[in-house]
Amino acid sequence: MTSMLEVPQQEDHVVLLDSVPHPAADAAEPFIVASDRRVILAYPIAESDFERFGPFDSDDDPFCTVLFPDAVFHRLGPPGDVDLEIHPLASQGLTGYSVHEVMNSSLAAEISDVTSPGPVQRHFVITFQGATFECVASDYTVVGVFGAGEIACREAFSLIR
Repeated sequence: MTSMLEVPQQEDHVVLLDSVPHPAADAAEPFIVASDRRVILAYPIAESDFERFGPFDSDDDPFCTVLFPDAVFHRLGPPGDVDLEIHPLASQGLTGYSVHEVMNSSLAAEISDVTSPGPVQRHFVITFQGATFECVASDYTVVGVFGAGEIACREAFSLIR
C-alpha cells in the first residue's frame, strides 16, 4: 500500500512512429518554422521511404513537412547521431534517423504542470545526423512529402500565416 505522500514515478517509454518518413542520413539539416502555438518541421526523407511516400523523379530531393499543433515546447540541438547515447531517452529506445513519440513523458508532464489547461500534450522526438528535434504538442500531421526542400519550406511558411 502506498501512502498519499508518495508520488508515482514518471516512466518515459519511447515508441517508433512509422507513419512519418524517416530522416535522411548525410542530408540537409531540418528546417523549423514556428509561431506562438504551431511548429512546422521540414526535413529530407530517407531513401528507404521514397517508394512508400513517392513516387519521385530521379532528380528529386524529397522532403516532408510535419505540423505540430498546440505546441508548448520545441527545440533543435545536440545530441546528433554520433553522440545520441548521451540523450536521456537513449536507454528507453531512442534511435538515430527515426521519428518517436514518448509515452508517459516526464517532459510533457513537467510542462503541463506550469502551463494553462489545454489539449493533452504529447512528446515527439525526431533524430537527425547533427541534431535532435523535440516537441511537446497536442498531435502531429504529415502535411505532405514534396520533391524538393524549397517546396516543403514554402508549405511550412504558408501554414504559419
